[in-house]
Amino acid sequence: MAIRRANKSETNYILYVLGRVLKESTMGYAENNVQHAYNLFYPMIQKGAYFLIDEENRKLKGWILLGVEWNSITNELMGCLISVYVYPEYRKTGLGEKLTVAAINELRGMGIRTVQVNVFNGNPSRILCEKLGFKPVSAVMELKM
Repeated sequence: MAIRRANKSETNYILYVLGRVLKESTMGYAENNVQHAYNLFYPMIQKGAYFLIDEENRKLKGWILLGVEWNSITNELMGCLISVYVYPEYRKTGLGEKLTVAAINELRGMGIRTVQVNVFNGNPSRILCEKLGFKPVSAVMELKM
């Protein structure tokens, strides 16, 4: 099936699933927690972010959450790829790339000229991002106290 924008019930379902895959998505940085996922992602959706999904026979295969925000450093609107997830049985099929390219094209259609994505260290999606031309801009460093 073609990649399309998720409807409201699909969005709510994805928010629930996000809470169950947070640990995997963050390479162990965050624990799985459905309420935390809602607290993290729902405000972005309220500000206009939305999911693009791919499904087959009404079975969700994967999603990407994209949005737009103001970059105060560059003084321009910037596209953001907030969350990309492909169910394990659909990985290595090119679906992650298709979702990412679809999101980039949506942002391009909005007149966005720069897109950023945050990828946790060790996440294999970093390879995809580099393949699509993303370059490192900064590094978040942390000291546990």
